[in-house]
Amino acid sequence: MSDAKSCPRCSGGMAPGTLREIGQYGGNSPFVWAPLDDAPFPVKNAPIKRLGIVLYRCEKCGCLELYAPPPA
Repeated sequence: MSDAKSCPRCSGGMAPGTLREIGQYGGNSPFVWAPLDDAPFPVKNAPIKRLGIVLYRCEKCGCLELYAPPPA
């Protein structure tokens, strides 16, 4: 996936980032994409189906776009 993206609304430049959940004690837990049939917890010897999420934010209008690129 190309890093150079343009905003689908205003054609401004998009900056990559990620969503992070800020825990009660300040810990960061990045979110992941998971298919609907994926178990809600890790299962021993099960294939890993989850993907990291990359979030792009338009530097001009603030529009957000989420992507779950395949592993490199």
